[in-house]
Amino acid sequence: MKYIRAKAYENAIQKVRVEFGTLIGLEKDEDAYVVLKELPTLEMMQLNEAHEKGRKELLEFFVEVLPLIIVEHNLYETETEKMTNDEVARFIYEKLDLTGKVIGEYASASFFTRENAEDAR
Repeated sequence: MKYIRAKAYENAIQKVRVEFGTLIGLEKDEDAYVVLKELPTLEMMQLNEAHEKGRKELLEFFVEVLPLIIVEHNLYETETEKMTNDEVARFIYEKLDLTGKVIGEYASASFFTRENAEDAR
């Protein structure tokens, strides 16, 4: 058996779905979401360092990387025009509760997976 990136890449990269519809005035959390992909190794190390330094550093780290790790979302600017990843990131950063939820759930899921991998060694 061999690894074929075109076929297996999607399953090899961790993704986290964060639902937040009620935070933005929708009826259910699942009515609005973003799916964020796993960071590359260097950025994951920077995330870990930012997490250890504190909330402000973690938020500053995500300002730059959030648009780059969004792989899916259901947010629209108009009835037919989907928001760009940069627009979604700016929207998330407009509301403190939303920012905290998205970054918190992503960081928790990422660290949980990394810690489990280290424990398995």
